[in-house]
Amino acid sequence: MSFLTPFFVWGLTLVAVPIIIHLLQRRRVVQVPFSSLRFLKMIAAKTTRRSRIENFLLLLLRCLTYALLMLAAAKPVLTSQAAKFFGGNVPRTVVLVVDQSMSMSYRVGDTTRLETAKAVATSIIDDLKPGDDVAVIAATDRAQLLIAEPTVDHVVARQAINGIQPTEARTDFAAALREARRIGLRTAKTVKQCFVITENQDCAWAFNAGSVFDDEWKNSGLQLVVVRPDNIAPVNAALRQIAFKSVVITPGSSVRGVATVENFSAAPLHDMLEIRLGEERVAQRPVDVAAGASVEVPFEFPAPPLTGRSATGFGKIQGDNLPADDKFYFALSVYQPPRPLIVEGSRLGEERLHSGFYLRKAFSVGLKDKTAGPKTISAAELDDATPEGYSAVFLADVPRVGDRASVRLERYLQGGGVVVFFLGDQTSPENLARLEFLPAKATGTRELPVGRLGSRVMEPEHPLFANAWDQETPFPALPQHRVFKWTLAKDAKTLITIGDGVPFLMVGDRGPGKVVIVNASADRSWGDLPLSPAFLPLLQQLARWSAEQVGRQAGYIIGNPVPLAPTLPRDQTLTVTLPDGKTRAVSAGESALLLERTDQAGIYDVRSPSEGTVQQFAVNVDPAESRLKPIEPDALAKVAPHQLIVGQDDLRVWLERNRGLVPLWPWFLLLALLVFAVESILANVMARSRSQAEATHILTGRLNKRRMFQPFREPKPSGSAKPEEAAV
Repeated sequence: MSFLTPFFVWGLTLVAVPIIIHLLQRRRVVQVPFSSLRFLKMIAAKTTRRSRIENFLLLLLRCLTYALLMLAAAKPVLTSQAAKFFGGNVPRTVVLVVDQSMSMSYRVGDTTRLETAKAVATSIIDDLKPGDDVAVIAATDRAQLLIAEPTVDHVVARQAINGIQPTEARTDFAAALREARRIGLRTAKTVKQCFVITENQDCAWAFNAGSVFDDEWKNSGLQLVVVRPDNIAPVNAALRQIAFKSVVITPGSSVRGVATVENFSAAPLHDMLEIRLGEERVAQRPVDVAAGASVEVPFEFPAPPLTGRSATGFGKIQGDNLPADDKFYFALSVYQPPRPLIVEGSRLGEERLHSGFYLRKAFSVGLKDKTAGPKTISAAELDDATPEGYSAVFLADVPRVGDRASVRLERYLQGGGVVVFFLGDQTSPENLARLEFLPAKATGTRELPVGRLGSRVMEPEHPLFANAWDQETPFPALPQHRVFKWTLAKDAKTLITIGDGVPFLMVGDRGPGKVVIVNASADRSWGDLPLSPAFLPLLQQLARWSAEQVGRQAGYIIGNPVPLAPTLPRDQTLTVTLPDGKTRAVSAGESALLLERTDQAGIYDVRSPSEGTVQQFAVNVDPAESRLKPIEPDALAKVAPHQLIVGQDDLRVWLERNRGLVPLWPWFLLLALLVFAVESILANVMARSRSQAEATHILTGRLNKRRMFQPFREPKPSGSAKPEEAAV
């Protein structure tokens, strides 16, 4: 026997209260003088022994009544096979959480773990009694409420279970368990059970346990039961990643990359890596990985003739029991001439005095089509300009960035854009301090010595310096006589210094975008940087690097949102074609997201009505889903109190042991009522048999209404007592 509300069992300690009251209310006899006591003494002794037995019996019945009431309040139930003898059961609320993440697609024999999990969930439903209700939740990193409110219609529950389909999403039970907690708090049933049917990866329990298993979870009364479909040690290998040396390729160039293959099995892996670009196989390499290890496989292939803005493909190894992680998709940007937007701070006087004059000259070098060059606007026009569609925004000696322009630049950065600041006489530290996305804070200006100042590249391996400056070709000296003084943020970097360590080129992240500060003027107001041999290659590198940043945003993991790339048009309705061929429309406007969530692995194609395909990007499965080893029981016990069941046979035994809880508290209440009735009858019978009062007092029951510390009967005034009514 067990108790559903065991707190009331402590109430049995209060059985001592009736005993104390009984002792304090013992009969106090009033002695009255009488002529002869010889026969009365014999009767008194006999009456006293009988009275003690009767009083003890009354005390026992009263204590038993109270104990039965306390036991009934504790709600005792019978478990195991004894329930079949009494019949009936305590109605239950059962919440079924079925893991449908990518790892549940692992094949064991002729079936997947998800199919086994659905069979387990169905067997739990089959074990329910007609009065038991059930809710169903399909879990990945989100909670899909198939049956949000518990129902007693078990046919509907079976249909919901059968409708669960495999996905490629990752596992995180936090959302599903919060929904189960909500259901437990709202149901009025006494017995509440939450079954989580999963292969039990450690990544599924990596959430903040305190945000789920809190006081509300305790108040919900849910019993957490984790059910694993099997206890088989999985054998799996995964193509974890394909990294290219450059995300931008040029037709005819050599494309180099490295593929990472990981072996999660206890045996060595001998496989073949295949790289495909479109429909063409461009590389093939053997793969040998030791047990429980990973290896990087380099590859190289010449880029074929390409059309469009991107080249898509995938790498793969031979399929195993979990095929979803044996393929890795990629999208490479085909080199496009950079298209920068130049914002001029000054447009007075001759063109060569304009702050953007030298920038336009540098970007136009090598362009055959002069119409494809950079676009130039004034600082006042920036408030209404749309930076999306440009590879980078260059602000040359802009005196002030308005609030509207600041919001537009912030949105552009969140889409993965690049903003480059060239300072000058019109730039003020006060205006720069208003821009929250800057990676450094300007604190004033500083005068430098006349002449060329030596420079130093702080991070030669940075992508901005690729094929431009290294130890053999250092960055040239610069003719500067004035710069800003800066305080860098924690995540900002100084890439080039001049003079005695003065920051010249600073870079910082703003979301997926980049912010670059060139501590020099684009004209000749603070020096002769535009005439320096470093100016043209620096501008070309910045333009190329900004174009690569757009392509670098093309890889995502299932479940991630996809921002609008800075090169995508915002004034047109875009169409996104998913890997399964379905399409979604993205309306023109101020939206910063292309997709709120990705749910499929593969290549996504983005088209506009005027330009056709404007972007392609790849989405892959979460690498953590490839680790199929379950969490250790001790580690899971630290996350939440639970019961762990492995396999359908153990589940069947557990259900046999825990089904059919028989409520015993109605029997205890009935027995308490019966004992109380016996005690009342017995008390009145005893009162009649040893009556020491008038008949009317006996009939009205006044003999039972004794007060504490009061004598059983008060003596009558002297002279009025009758001998036959005297008491001993």
